[in-house]
Amino acid sequence: MSLLSRYAAGIRASALSFFREPLNLVLLVVLPAASIQIFGVAYGQFPEFGFLNLPASLDATARITGATFATGALAGVLGLFQLISARDADHRLSICGFPALDLLVARFATLVVISLVIAGVSTLTLVGLLSEPVASPLFVFMGLTLVGVIYAMLGILVGAVLPRALEGSLALVILADMDNVIASGIFPIQDRITQLSPTSYGHEVVTRAVLDGELATGELLPALTIVAVLGGLAILAYTHTVEPIVSGGVVQ
Repeated sequence: MSLLSRYAAGIRASALSFFREPLNLVLLVVLPAASIQIFGVAYGQFPEFGFLNLPASLDATARITGATFATGALAGVLGLFQLISARDADHRLSICGFPALDLLVARFATLVVISLVIAGVSTLTLVGLLSEPVASPLFVFMGLTLVGVIYAMLGILVGAVLPRALEGSLALVILADMDNVIASGIFPIQDRITQLSPTSYGHEVVTRAVLDGELATGELLPALTIVAVLGGLAILAYTHTVEPIVSGGVVQ
């Protein structure tokens, strides 16, 4: 079997393990729509409070935040479950002599592929539910893909620290919620730690695409830098998880 064939087989197997779960498919369809609607309704109550930084296009900002939340939460849970699965399956395959690079490429390529699917569904949902026309759906898709890949890498890292389905998923959902509320800019939070919001640049890419139809090129480099840093850390976490543990020359 050629190298590309092995990669394709690994990606297909990992992707099918996600898509064959009915709950995953339901969440893929329901969560973007529910999040976009809920964020839109919830933010619509904010004009009663004078201390908020409310943009002129509040409804669009709210629904964009819902789309980035849904994309991040779904992709993050995907990354978490990929690492939990790798902890057993890939660990055994590596012990049996399966090339470690093939396993790594298959897992991370799967994360990118499914993040593209999630971003596509979120983009279509946002275009359908937003009350005003989306200026550039293609750039929206690019921004949401960045958010998805960032959270897929975060899911890997959370899985390395908290390798439990329920606890890890809750941690990722809470992180995505807080992160996207901060990234929306509605709350006047100026603390330096808020500048570390993982999706702040991706959120801005989506916002500019929706409102102006422009690609926020100034935000792309910082967003891609976050992807690169988190990706490197995720690869280290994955490698540490699946490598055989050797003690006294005996694989355990």
